Amino acid sequence: PWGEAYAWLSTYNLIAIGGASPTVGAIGGFLQNGGHGPLTRWKGMAADQVLEFDVVTADGERQTVNACQNKDLFWALRGGGGGSFAVVLSTVLRTFPSPSMVSIIYIISAANETRYAHFIRDFIRFMPTLADAGCAGYFYMTDTTISIAFFVPNGDLTVTTAIIDQLMKNYTDLQFIQNSIATFPSFYAYFSETMAKSNPTGGNVLLGSRLIPETIIRNQPDQVAEVLFQTRGRSKNQSILIGHLVAGGQVSNTLIDNSVSPGWRTALLHMIHAQGWDDNTSAADQEILASRLRTQVNILQTVAGGAQSSCYINEADPNEPNWQQKFFGTQANYDRLKSIKKSVDPNGLFI
Repeated sequence: PWGEAYAWLSTYNLIAIGGASPTVGAIGGFLQNGGHGPLTRWKGMAADQVLEFDVVTADGERQTVNACQNKDLFWALRGGGGGSFAVVLSTVLRTFPSPSMVSIIYIISAANETRYAHFIRDFIRFMPTLADAGCAGYFYMTDTTISIAFFVPNGDLTVTTAIIDQLMKNYTDLQFIQNSIATFPSFYAYFSETMAKSNPTGGNVLLGSRLIPETIIRNQPDQVAEVLFQTRGRSKNQSILIGHLVAGGQVSNTLIDNSVSPGWRTALLHMIHAQGWDDNTSAADQEILASRLRTQVNILQTVAGGAQSSCYINEADPNEPNWQQKFFGTQANYDRLKSIKKSVDPNGLFI
């Protein structure tokens, strides 16, 4: 899992581009479906970092897969679906010198919905400024509270503080439950103190997601903010809206030739609406919650490119309509993957 990989790499002051959860496996579905994480804006998707796979194909043969051998399979395994093309035994990934980290943590509560909506509007208006300054991270929206966990790889504390102050200076009336900006000497030092401590064992949850294009956020921020306000989580029904500032930057590198959904290459935000339920919730009530989730995702879709919008296959509604285009970005991407699948696994041994 990534937690162990990060720990081992830290002994060499190195980092690989992995996930935010310490228990997510490093080279399975995370990597083979694209793989976003804390450092993807800085260096690209996890799948973009793969140099080689060691695999067993459906015919029982062990094969080396890279840019020179089994090129089509190499393309497909880097974003086109974990478990679908071959059994991956090991992977060679790029590593990078570990960056230092500036950490930005805010938990903010508003006295009323109007003031909360104003803050969300200005937060989204400010998102391009944050992105251009190298920020990445996560935010969580419920009721009238937002939690923000952003960070800047190789950032400057003074510069980052000044940028954040531009956003916060007009909202001194809000309740700042937590606010801190701090530095860490390495990514692993930051990860150990923050993300690694959040390690739930599981739960009842259904996800729906959309990738929000950078052009829409830059050109129509108020429309995006209104949609996020509408679809925010509600504590009374165990839902939450999760924002991921993990795209843009190097994720937008369209020169990389792999099967990662093209939706990632144009996105800035990845938004998830998560719906939970209790163990004793009836099947009928679960279906009502699932229907509510689909309604929220349809609202998100209005600022995600409409019918041509994409979602992230690892964090998507399994009942997503038009899943071929939603999961794989374009019909052409899906069709090429389907062709490669037929070639390397003609009898459908894998999923």
